[in-house]
Amino acid sequence: MNTNIDQTLEAFNQAIKDLVSAAHQPVAQEITTHIEFRAKKGDTNAGKGILWIGEGNAKQLVFNPNPDRFFASESIDLGKDKHLAVAGVKVIDGKEIGPSVTKSNLQQLGRLKGLVVDGPVNINQHLIYNTSTDRLGLGTDLPNAAISVAEQGIEVMLGTSDNLHGIVGTFANVDFDVVVGNVPRISVSASGNVVLSNFNRNPIQVKINGKLSVGIETPDPAVDLHVAGPVRLNNHIQMYASAPPSEGTYTKGDIVWNDAATVGRNVGWICLTAGSPGAWYPFGEIKDRHF
Repeated sequence: MNTNIDQTLEAFNQAIKDLVSAAHQPVAQEITTHIEFRAKKGDTNAGKGILWIGEGNAKQLVFNPNPDRFFASESIDLGKDKHLAVAGVKVIDGKEIGPSVTKSNLQQLGRLKGLVVDGPVNINQHLIYNTSTDRLGLGTDLPNAAISVAEQGIEVMLGTSDNLHGIVGTFANVDFDVVVGNVPRISVSASGNVVLSNFNRNPIQVKINGKLSVGIETPDPAVDLHVAGPVRLNNHIQMYASAPPSEGTYTKGDIVWNDAATVGRNVGWICLTAGSPGAWYPFGEIKDRHF
């Protein structure tokens, strides 16, 4: 009798030990249906979700209302080559933003390999492209040419004046310089005068591969230099007239060529005494003989 009681107590004691041991073991259970969060009548599902309790703060994936959304207390790490989607359309993956994303408030971008913009562009209110005029302004939002750069109140333009003429220059009536090595090489004044080179520097060479005309609207193609009026060569005037000058100031060596020359008259006159108009003497008598 006592033996049976001892065996029964021993079996009961072992059963208790097994139960306690099982209580401390992880519970492995296969979930074969949805996890449901049911709101009681008059209650909501707000604040309900999954909590991971353990070391540190609780990890959460919880439903929040107004607007309806899920709150995750931790980062979500997608697997390789996976993406986030909205209505079945990819929004973002590890390498690119989906084509359905058309608006953004990005404030900083890294290095770009390509950029296509359809529409106006405004960079810091300084670089502005206007799609209605097809004009680009740097420092101005009202460019007067296809490309305009405005600085210190002066606008420099690059564009066309019509379908036959391209232009580069200033919009306002100010001086314009073409510079090389930060030194003006061609200067156009506000009045239209043109200066080649800089007189404060060594003289430059100006080469013309063609014909040159001065004051001539329709130059003679048979000559290399066509000048409408008097010229000064080696600081001496050469001009054409029917008589020596009666006014003006001249220097010794100036020449007036006779544009009414005939047989028996002279080829021209030369100034031998400087003055106003100076002393002029004929030279080069034309003989009564021709070839």
